[in-house]
Parts: sequence; C-alpha cells; structure tokens
Amino acid sequence: MQVIRTPTPLNDAHQGVYFCLKTCAQNMSQRTFAKPVLSTNELISFLQSKGLDFKHQQLAKRCLTYIGYYRLKIYMRPFETASKDFLPGTTFEQVVETYNFDRKLRLLCLDAIERIEVALRACLINVMGCHGGSHFYYEEKFFENKEAVTRIRRKGENGKHLSIAHYKAEYGTPYLPAIWCLTEASTFGELSRWYADLHRAYRKEIASEFGFDESICVSWFRSLSTLRNVCAHHGRLWNAEMRVDMPKKAKAYAEDLANNTNCYSRLVVQAALLNNIDPSNGQGWKSQLRELMDSRPASLDLKSMGFPENWTSSTLWN
Repeated sequence: MQVIRTPTPLNDAHQGVYFCLKTCAQNMSQRTFAKPVLSTNELISFLQSKGLDFKHQQLAKRCLTYIGYYRLKIYMRPFETASKDFLPGTTFEQVVETYNFDRKLRLLCLDAIERIEVALRACLINVMGCHGGSHFYYEEKFFENKEAVTRIRRKGENGKHLSIAHYKAEYGTPYLPAIWCLTEASTFGELSRWYADLHRAYRKEIASEFGFDESICVSWFRSLSTLRNVCAHHGRLWNAEMRVDMPKKAKAYAEDLANNTNCYSRLVVQAALLNNIDPSNGQGWKSQLRELMDSRPASLDLKSMGFPENWTSSTLWN
C-alpha cells in the first residue's frame, strides 16, 4: 500500500531561510550594476569612441540635456552593429531625426485616438441611454460580465473628476452619477472594457455606428487603448514590436492587417475607424500621415514599421 505524504507547511523561520536561499541563488546568476553616471561631455566622448559623429555639438548637448541619453539610446539601435559600435558615417543628428519623426508619429496617432475615444463615449451613452436610461449600469441585465456593474459603480463612488463632483454636489438621488458623467471621467482603457462587458446585442448596436462587427470593435478599441498609453507616455512607436492587444483582422482589411504586430497595423485600424466616424477629417488625417512618411529621415525604412510596398495605392489610404 502506497502512503501519500502531504508536504509540511513552512513555518515563518523556514520561509525566511527559503527566501534567503532563493535570493542568494538569484544574486549569483545576476550581474552587479556598476555603470557610472556620465556628464553630457562624457556622454559625447563615450559615443564618439563607439564611432558616432557629431556635426553640431551644441545641439547634441541640448538634446542630451533635455531629451536624455537613455531615451535617445533606443533610437540608436538601428544604427549599431552587432558589437554595439555605430555603423560608419552615422551621425548624432540622424538619431535625433529618428526621434523627432517618432514623436510626430505619436502625436498624429493621439489625434486620431482622441476622435475615436470621444466617439465611443458618445455612442455608449446614446445607445445604452436609450435602452436603460442614465443609470443603466445599476442593472446586471445589460452586461454579459456582471462584474462590470461593480467596477462602474466603484468609478462613480471613488472618482474625483469634476463631472462626478458636480453631480454629487447637485443631486442626491440616484446616489451615483449619470453615465455621461462617468464616461467623461474614464480612460479609453476603461471605456473599452465597459464596451466589451456589455451584452452582445448592445455591442452590435454600438459597433454598427463604427461600421464593423462587434468582435472587431472589442479588439480594436482595446488595441487602441494600449497604443494610446504608448503614445501618451512617449514610448517608441515607429519600429516597435507590438504583441500585446493585437488588433483582430477584419475581412475588409485582411491584407492590410496581414501582420498585426507592428505600427502599420495600428495605423490601419485608426484610418478604418475614422473613415466611418469622421470621413472629412479622416481624409485630412490620412493626408498628414502620407506627408509624414514622405518627409521621414532617409535612414528610416518603412518596412521596419510594417508598411507594405506601394501602401498608398490601397483603397484605405485614398
């Protein structure tokens, strides 16, 4: 007969010893950080030793002071060899040009995302207000995910936004604010989750305003909320690999979204949504994107962003 022994729970002393042993094992396999803090002049000398050329040292000092070496470092990667030296002929100015291009790209994306986010707020209010009134979120029947009620109510209870404060100062019943007060106080990420938590019938009705299936909208809103955070926090965008919240491949744009792990796929999503919610300004946004790509630094390869050849010939961009 086999005796099955259950492990003896660790007491506090044993847990302490286990933690120390685990920490020691980790420390043995990890390096000690010993990089010195370098002054601006020292950074220039360090980069020069790796083969980077500086045509305008005053510009370099200003950029290293107000942008910072660590932020610019990621934009140096495409100009480096496997040994982390710079490719012959690489200049600091090329690095800054790439950084500035990426900055303009982020701002352009934020412009589109702002319109899409505002449109989602309005459609959520209009559709759900018609079905359930100003406080529809009190009732679980409107949601597939019942936990959404708790989350939205918590937003109304704890939110400090002016729209929530004004409601509470003016009205005592219902206790929590109307949905339009809550959406004004919510992030794109919160709105995308609220939308995804609705019953499918309501998701479909809202999605029809954007011209796509509800499953596409669930995916795309979530993807754009993640992109919005990258842009708002000044993250690298142009050649970044994006494997979090990848946009679902809509049939109408299957070819454009063949690779949905790059920047181009997110630009496709923005353009497709703007075509429906703001056609006139959407055309203007696409023109701005084409102009930005045409004026990109010569060293920047559109393939690294996921752009296909002859991308402007696609019906999406015309």
